[in-house]
Amino acid sequence: MMRLSASETVCLTALADLMEEYNVVTTEHLIRCLPDDLSHVFTALRGLSQRTLIQSTAQDILTLTETGHCFARQAQRQHRLLERFLFDVVGVPWTLVHREALRLTPMISQPFYERVIELTRHATVCPHGNPIPGRSDRPADEYPLTTAPLGQRCRLSRIAECACYEPHLLQRLWHNELLPDRALVRVPDPLYQWVIRVNQRSLVIGQRVASMLYVVVDRE
Repeated sequence: MMRLSASETVCLTALADLMEEYNVVTTEHLIRCLPDDLSHVFTALRGLSQRTLIQSTAQDILTLTETGHCFARQAQRQHRLLERFLFDVVGVPWTLVHREALRLTPMISQPFYERVIELTRHATVCPHGNPIPGRSDRPADEYPLTTAPLGQRCRLSRIAECACYEPHLLQRLWHNELLPDRALVRVPDPLYQWVIRVNQRSLVIGQRVASMLYVVVDRE
């Protein structure tokens, strides 16, 4: 099995995360999400292309090949398990756990990873609520907050992984207690389209952020 460099693993993971939410992902879109300098990103993308894990069109649209999808799924699994380990076992803050896992995942050894698997054996989702490949899938009855029914109590099921590449957005979500399993209600408002009530507080949510928050109707 081919071994990827740290930068290639990070790029592959980020591309897969973005493709979960967006129909089209460009090189520019990917670059905006990554902390590496441009030379490292372009070198990684060139390496992934040479290994036939990704493809790029003349319009700079990136896609995963069939083999690339398999590698990306494994990279996402390792990343989300490590997030769970860092959050549950080590105590890394929720707002930082994605960044730390992204940095550490390419460097962990197989024995360490096996220990992570053991210590997170009951986990089915990452700290942001996204399913861990091979352990769970997205809820069939979830939908983005943009289409949540007005006046009906819902539960935040997950925060799209692509949101985790925006540290300031994670800080806002944490500050406003918009975390997985949080109960909320989308309420009508004469001025704003997406207003939610959380813990007796009303919050105005922009369309872009609302599209990254997924909810299920609370049946209880």
